[in-house]
Order: sequence, then C-alpha cells, then structure tokens
Amino acid sequence: MAFAISQTAQPRLALPQGTTTVPPAGGTTTINPRTRLLLEGPIAATLLRLAPPNLVVNVILIAVTASIDAHFVGRLGAPALAGVSLVFPLMMLMQQIANSSMGSAIAASVARAVGALAVHGLVIAAAMATLFSAALLIGGPWLYRALGGDGEILAAALAYSNAIFAGALAYWVLGTLTSVVRGTGQPGVLAIVYIAAELLHIALVPILVFGWGPVPPLGVAGAGIATVTSFTASASALFWWLASGRTAVTLAFRGVRFERRLFDDILRVGLPMSLQPILVNVTLAVLTGFVGLLGVGALAGFGVAVRLEYVIYPLSFGFSAGMLAMVATNIGAGRFARAERSAWTAAALVAGIIGAIGLFALVWPTGWAALFSAVPEVQRDAAVYLTIAGLAFPCLSIGLVLGTAFQAAARPLWPLLGAAARAVVVVGGGALVVYGTGDGLVGLAVAAAAGQVAYGAILVIAFRAGLWKRRDASAPRNPR
Repeated sequence: MAFAISQTAQPRLALPQGTTTVPPAGGTTTINPRTRLLLEGPIAATLLRLAPPNLVVNVILIAVTASIDAHFVGRLGAPALAGVSLVFPLMMLMQQIANSSMGSAIAASVARAVGALAVHGLVIAAAMATLFSAALLIGGPWLYRALGGDGEILAAALAYSNAIFAGALAYWVLGTLTSVVRGTGQPGVLAIVYIAAELLHIALVPILVFGWGPVPPLGVAGAGIATVTSFTASASALFWWLASGRTAVTLAFRGVRFERRLFDDILRVGLPMSLQPILVNVTLAVLTGFVGLLGVGALAGFGVAVRLEYVIYPLSFGFSAGMLAMVATNIGAGRFARAERSAWTAAALVAGIIGAIGLFALVWPTGWAALFSAVPEVQRDAAVYLTIAGLAFPCLSIGLVLGTAFQAAARPLWPLLGAAARAVVVVGGGALVVYGTGDGLVGLAVAAAAGQVAYGAILVIAFRAGLWKRRDASAPRNPR
C-alpha cells in the first residue's frame, strides 16, 4: 500500500510545504489563503472556524462512545457499571495514544511526506494493537483484581475488556486512517464518517446488551462488541474514501518498501507524546483502584462522574487542533507574539466552555449521574465527586491547551512534567486518604482536583515564562 500525499495539511513547526516563509519584518511573499488565515486572520474567529470538525470527531470518539456504553450497561445494575468503570481508564489510554499522541505524529508526517509513509503508520498501529490486546487479554484478570474488582464487578470488567481489547486493531487502524485524512486537510470527511458510525453504535448497544428478536442478550460484552463494530465501520469507510481516488491521497498495494527513516519520522514524535496520556490514565487507573476499596456504589458513582471529566479532553483537543496549526505556522513564520496570543486566546475560550461544564457539575451533579444509573447510592457518590473535582475543570482544560502549544513548538518536556506532577499529587494524596486520613470519596475528589490544578499551574507558569521558545527562536525558520 502506498500513499501519494498532497501538502495541504497542518504544519507542526513550519508553514505548509509549497508556501513561502513569511519574514517577521514584512516583505512580499505568496502564500495560500489558508496559511494567510492562520497568519493574519482574527485569532478568536479563526479558532472558532477551525474547531467544529475536530470537535465532532473527538467528542464522538472519546465522550459519546464511552458514555453510550455506560448508559445502557448501567441498566444491568451497579456491579456491571462498576466493572465497566475499571476498564474505562485503559480504554481511554488506548484511544488517546492512537489518536492524540501517535496519531498526531502520523498526521504531521503525512503532511510532510509522499510515498509509503502512511503504511508505516499502519504497521506501527498493528504492533501497538497487538501489545494492548496481549496485555489486557492475558493480564486483565490480575489487573482488574489489583484495581479492586472481584465477584460480579470482576466478571463485568473482564467481559467488557475482552470485547474491547480483542478488537484493539480496529481502534488503531481507525486512529491511523483518521490521522491520514486529517493530515491531508479534510476534517469534514471525518465528521461525517464518525457521526454515521456513532448512529450505528447507538443502535447496536441496546440490541446486543439486552437482545432483540433472534439476537441473544450478551450483557456487558454486547456493549464492547457494539463499540468495536462501530470503530470497524468507521475504519472501513475511511479506507474506502482513501482508496476511491476522491482525495489527494492515493492508495496502492504495490511497490512498498519499509524504510527505517519513515518509522523514525513517526516514532520520534509519537513515542514522547504517548507518555503524557500514559501518565494521565495510569493516574486515573490508580485513583480508580483507590475508589474501588470504598465499595461497589462508590466505584460505580466515580465511574459515572469521571466520564464528565473526560468530556474536557475532546473539547480541549478540538480547539487545540486549530490552535496547534496557528501556533506552528506563526512560529515557522517568525511571528512569535501572534503564536503566543493564539495559545492564550484558545486557552481562554476553552476555559470558559469548561467552566460552564464545571458549573453544571456544581449546580446539578445528579443530573449527569441520572443518565447512567437510577441507583440513589451511585448518584450520591457521583455528585460528591463532581461537586469537588468540577471546581478544577478549567485548570485542567487550560493545561491541555497550553500543552498542545508546547507540542506545536516541539517542546514536549513541560507537558510531561505537568502530567508527572499531577500523577504525584493524585497518587500521593489518594494514598494518604485511603491509608491515612480515611476521608473516603471526598478526600479522593480533593486529591484529584489538586492534581488538575497542579497540572494547569505548571503549564501556565512555563508558557508565561516563554519556555516554549527555542533558544534560536529569535530568527525565523522553516524546519522540516
């Protein structure tokens, strides 16, 4: 399979190939309209124009898909919902690495390369899918027991986990093809495909979970099968689109030669970027384990509440994708002041939106929980967590946006340090609560909120100090 790629996608540290670097002091240049928009358009209006397609994809991928499963599984009772809650951090880890970490690296590489680079991304995706499948299918029972699962909870966790991770290849192939399409500058195609696939997912979940006609009830496993099926449908649609000749990418299966430099081009960015979601989701997994020690109701309530926290990620990523293009393009053009303003503007926009979600959590915490469970204990515990953790949602969103700005500047260190600090605060604080103070879910919610504040504060301080700039940032450049 070979790919011929047009050079119209978002740059990482440079203007799109085929355009001329714009001197910071002015001068006559010829640049395409999209690049001119990134360099000269009103910042807030441009961000709002670039965000919708990416918002649709990310919200469906991360927020809606997982929430639909939990909504129907919650009808099977608190143990089933608690079991799915144990799997949730690991499922989110795989999705974020496949799409936001390794996927961004593939998109950036596709935007620069021609030839067979994207098939190298598919090889990496297959290898990562094998890793996740083997780890969770073999080690799942031990891991979910370590996180506090036993009895009905463990059975539900394994049923859901085995269905999800047996189909890990569908997640990774979809992530790679999504990145290829995004790298060719066609996010609208992604929005259409993802919406159609999610409609299929919504239809399949109740049929497979509860049964319908000749279809037997599969319980918790049915939710996982429905999710994998919708992802497979999405991947098939994108593959067809890329092979149809209707896009700037042409697929062919002949003449592919694997080259180390092409693997390096993806992995040198993708591997460091993958560390951040690993830290975030391992932190969440440990926190889930702490909550599991408090009982079935607390675990189910926490699992419901934390899904609202995960709405922050696709919303932030949706704005961050456009902001990344603006920051990277302006850095490549030597316009560092505009790059900085773009990042702060995106952070302010996202903080306002996420602040509204946090306010919703404070004012009506049981409203969200009622979507997943009618059990009073589950709703109460979800409300306890949300009314505390929701206060820190804006801090988390600001950190996510500024972390993407560091990525645009090819400076991944500070986002990693922020994620590491969050992990230390949450794990350390959670251990203190569970084994020391005994403050229960309230104490764990405080630890979670403190971790989000620490993450956001580190990114704000580092970005404000100009640590996103390279030492040679005083001179315009157009690296490749």
